[in-house]
Amino acid sequence: MDAIRAHRSQFFDPNSTEPETMLTSKTYLDEIENRSRFYGSLIGVAAGEPFFVHEALNVSDPFALLTQPMNLYS
Repeated sequence: MDAIRAHRSQFFDPNSTEPETMLTSKTYLDEIENRSRFYGSLIGVAAGEPFFVHEALNVSDPFALLTQPMNLYS
C-alpha cells in the first residue's frame, strides 16, 4: 500500500474538479486494501493477491503437492 500511496496524486483528491473515475473515487484505496486482506485471510496471512491461470499448471510431483499441509482455500 505504501508503493501505491506514493502515487497519491493519481487517486482521490477532494479538491479535484476532474471527472471521477474508478481510481479517483473516495473508496478505491480502501477497496484495494480490503481485497488484499480478504485474499490473505484465505491462506492465513495478513494480505494476499490472487493468481489465476487459464492453462494447466506444470506440477512435477503431484503426491508432494497433495500431501503438504494447506487450508481449505489454498
